[in-house]
Amino acid sequence: MTFLAFLANILTMTIYDWSKRDWLGIEAIKKLKGYEGSKKLGKVTAWFLTKSELVIFLFLSIKLDPFITTAYLRRGAHQFNGMSRRDWKIFISSLILGNAY
Repeated sequence: MTFLAFLANILTMTIYDWSKRDWLGIEAIKKLKGYEGSKKLGKVTAWFLTKSELVIFLFLSIKLDPFITTAYLRRGAHQFNGMSRRDWKIFISSLILGNAY
């Protein structure tokens, strides 16, 4: 099952980068990390999103899948530029953790 999940998530990531479209709002959420407006809810959301990538990694890996975890934790928003070495580490770790859970 882990191998099939690997293939499905890699295919999804490839199509996601190729289409350059934010299907799930992941890139929009990533933009909130740098929110500097005056709205209280925006400030609280930005504060929460920047606190701990490890906690976010664990939560997303267990609750969702490696595609979403990796897409969210990639550097930059709306770049759709493939996966770096860091992204591959996140992807493989999330795949293992999610399937083990």
